[in-house]
Amino acid sequence: MQTKAAASDEANRNGNGNGNGRSALLARLAVELTRLAQGRDPKLDYLLEQLRVSLSDSASSSEFKDSAARFLKYIVSGRVEFASGFELSIKTTAVELFAAIESCFPSVTQVANLKGELMLAASLQETVEQVEKIIPLLVDIGLNSSEPGAELAPLVEPGLAAESQGALSLAHVLDVIAPVLVKLLDQLNLLEPDDGRLVSVRNDLARIVSMDELEAVLGEALTLVIEVARHIDQERQYTEQFLAQLRLQLKSLEEGLAASIDIEASLQSVNNIQLEVGGEVSGMEAAVNENNDLDVLKQIIRTRAERLSTKVADYVETEKQQLETAKGKIEELTRQTQAMNEEVEGLRHQLMEKQQVLVMDSLTGVANRGGFDKRIEEELARSHRIGFPLSILLVDIDKFKFVNDTFGHKAGDKVLQTIAKLMAGRVRDTDYIARYGGDEFVLLLPGTSVDDALAVAQGFCDAVKRCGFHSRGQSVEVSLSIGVAQLKEGESSEALFERADVAMYEVKDNGRDGCAKA
Repeated sequence: MQTKAAASDEANRNGNGNGNGRSALLARLAVELTRLAQGRDPKLDYLLEQLRVSLSDSASSSEFKDSAARFLKYIVSGRVEFASGFELSIKTTAVELFAAIESCFPSVTQVANLKGELMLAASLQETVEQVEKIIPLLVDIGLNSSEPGAELAPLVEPGLAAESQGALSLAHVLDVIAPVLVKLLDQLNLLEPDDGRLVSVRNDLARIVSMDELEAVLGEALTLVIEVARHIDQERQYTEQFLAQLRLQLKSLEEGLAASIDIEASLQSVNNIQLEVGGEVSGMEAAVNENNDLDVLKQIIRTRAERLSTKVADYVETEKQQLETAKGKIEELTRQTQAMNEEVEGLRHQLMEKQQVLVMDSLTGVANRGGFDKRIEEELARSHRIGFPLSILLVDIDKFKFVNDTFGHKAGDKVLQTIAKLMAGRVRDTDYIARYGGDEFVLLLPGTSVDDALAVAQGFCDAVKRCGFHSRGQSVEVSLSIGVAQLKEGESSEALFERADVAMYEVKDNGRDGCAKA
């Protein structure tokens, strides 16, 4: 006797899905994707299990939509644990994309070959090259499969064309690619938050209606990856050049100081003049002892005195020249040192500006996830050290996708900006607000208990409902679901965030528009 899951798998293999309009390919692809991501993150595993259950024949369309929306939202939020490092993160994303396409078209041998080459990529450039190859191949598959009777012989092994024939539609391709591409754009946004092209690609992705437009969007995303990688390399080269120049300037400074204060040469000069003066004085003494003729003695003393005066004058002139030379070198070294200090100060200012940009969200003006990740560790350390309470608010805009789909992305952006400004105006200077990703914000409230933080959250909910959002002359209903949690003794930032996340989903499950504490 078959289980429901087994029956569902059999139905998917035979192309006989349930009556909710989900194709067999979509179900099979979704199941494969859930298995692909299994074991990475406890919460993700829970959402994956819900998604697999909703793919069964017994599940309703609304159940499927709800579980899929939660799953995709968690993926897009960036909270799934992936390998650290930008290059490795990009490669991981690309491998997932290739694996998803391969599971959809196992008979297209080029996909498997490209995935194998991608897994051997040793640099970001090699990863980009493999992604660049998949774009035209993916479009060719989609175009061929969209035409009845089209041949896939150039792409698949003999005898297997029928398996893939007509299987891949634009909707299927977007189901596979869109979540991965959104995550890639989030990663790029951390590196280049002010690049307006990232927003443009997001908007274009939401408006795709043909394979040609999909290819164009993928090409734009690939160009952004290449340019970000090139920009990182240029900054690295600039830093290396600056350090090399700094080393040369320091070496010049060291050599100049050594030359301007030549103690050994100065001591030798003093020793020589002492010997010469001593010799002349000794000669005078000998002349006095050996000569009784006063005129001869006067002449000898006069001659030696003139020679002594000349030698002393020569010594003084030599020392004067050395002092002038040393003075000139010291002035030059002072100028070089001032120029070097100005250059170092300029670089420090640039680095501070760059750091500030990297931790700011360009759309809302509050901090981004990168800034939050750094700040929460600082606040946790301070709270554990001093013993002051620390609370966190996880804020989610209810039905934000509906606002975007119904009123457009500009209206969605306006909602994000307005809510960010509203919350920023209702917290203290010591509090920290960040856009965590998509339609989620997170706030850190140092020195605040969970009950006081809950009152702040309720104030946000009430204020947003009073805002009265409008677009195109229509009223736009906007509300918030907020989870609140207070740091426990010895608790990690991940555990604190997870408790706030659970509290936020509790609000969602109870009808949205409210707040709850963990």
